[in-house]
Amino acid sequence: RKPVLGPPAIKTGARDDEYGPLSQYCPDLYKTVRRPTRTVQCGPISFGSEHPIVRQTMGTTSTADVEGTIEQVMRCADKGFDLVRITVQGKREANAAMKIREGLFKKGYDIPLCADMHFQPKVAMMVADAVEKIRINPGNFADTGGY
Repeated sequence: RKPVLGPPAIKTGARDDEYGPLSQYCPDLYKTVRRPTRTVQCGPISFGSEHPIVRQTMGTTSTADVEGTIEQVMRCADKGFDLVRITVQGKREANAAMKIREGLFKKGYDIPLCADMHFQPKVAMMVADAVEKIRINPGNFADTGGY
């Protein structure tokens, strides 16, 4: 096999000066090796470490559409997903998340939900009891005083 040469900077040595030789980038350029990580729990699902890769997806329904979101999450669970993320932009969606969780339990589905939070830390606290995980984009939570 031909060696991986990389970008033109490899010719000048600038890349090696900054990052080290390409041969030290990873143990094997042709075999995937998972880095050691810690285990993170999301309801009954374990992430990272030696655990299998978690199959997750993002819902496309409006979270405020409780029945539509319940149906979509059930379809995702039936297709083998381990976790479904739902968008929570504000209080309306946070309130809907609890109804979605209750509706899923009533139908016999215990698939973990992850709330993708947008811009409002107070809303994250509201939704915490309805979901197993909260995903926060720190860039959305800049302290500008406008939230």
